[in-house]
Amino acid sequence: MSLTTHVSRLTSHVSRLTMDYICTWIYLDSPEESSEYPQVGKRSHLSDFQKVYWRCVAVFFALSKHYNPQTRHILFSNKKSEDFPIIDGLNLQTFLQEKNVEIVTIPLSWQTPEGYFGKWRNQFYIFDILQFIESQAISDQSAFLILDSDCVIRASLEPVFSEIRQQGLLVLPMPYGEDYDINGITRNDMRRIYADLDGTDTGISPLYYGGEVFAATLPVIRRINAIAPEIWTKMLERHRNGQSKFNEEAHFLSYCYHKIGRFGLLERFIKRIWTSAKYNNLQAEDAQLPIWHLPSEKTGGIALLFKYLASGDKRWMSSELGEYVGVPKRKKYLNMKHFLKHTWLYKSLMN
Repeated sequence: MSLTTHVSRLTSHVSRLTMDYICTWIYLDSPEESSEYPQVGKRSHLSDFQKVYWRCVAVFFALSKHYNPQTRHILFSNKKSEDFPIIDGLNLQTFLQEKNVEIVTIPLSWQTPEGYFGKWRNQFYIFDILQFIESQAISDQSAFLILDSDCVIRASLEPVFSEIRQQGLLVLPMPYGEDYDINGITRNDMRRIYADLDGTDTGISPLYYGGEVFAATLPVIRRINAIAPEIWTKMLERHRNGQSKFNEEAHFLSYCYHKIGRFGLLERFIKRIWTSAKYNNLQAEDAQLPIWHLPSEKTGGIALLFKYLASGDKRWMSSELGEYVGVPKRKKYLNMKHFLKHTWLYKSLMN
């Protein structure tokens, strides 16, 4: 299926209607594009690496469609649906078709050059996605929620979309100090880069906003698309000159949000929850959030949920979801190794 076919399928259904869209994406790197993704621990072109993310994608849509059956769902990828794999017996193409998930195939044009930054080379794919969205014939009141695939949706997201339409843009501030290294730069570094770009220093170190979630209406997407290419050109120039730069998409988006200036907050809807033995920031009230971003669970709890999904066992859909992913208390385990990693002895050794 060609890109044109995918585009016409998306636009023919919406045609100026106000819609809510829940989206995620998977970009499958070639060996030449490969880079490091610390939570998985493998190079991104390897089959075992990509299977981890496919499992996340399947669980993401299984849960989101369960709790948001009337909302449009889109998977963005650089691969056509007929090239999607069979993972642990689950045919991904068939599964997504049965869930009425629309597949949009677009290439990565926002590709960082070799040596730009050692990690997450495909993360600027979000800007290809935003440019695609702008090209579609949809209402200005349509709201888009683009999430990383290791997000677990456990409730209706109607309140999120209502807030998106009210505010235009929602962001997720991360609680990092001014000198904390955030993927190669600090907030103080961000202040200096902002000053270079703006021609003036605001006098404060800007906040860093998480890149696991993008939540905006079409007019805001247009504004980001209008300013992003010039920023991109300047970041590539700074790279060539050996200057500090925006190393990943959240650095870049944080600056875009700074330029837009007006936005609401996502903190009552989503949190980046670390559940590993080495680091855990879980609080009891996090269990009530409608979206859990679970970076530590890609090869643990989310993989366990996928195991049940692939086997056709639907009991997990009606049981306490948090028992599988450790929010607030883990009671289910993928295997003995997974169990041992969450024993008090292992945790004490890690800490």
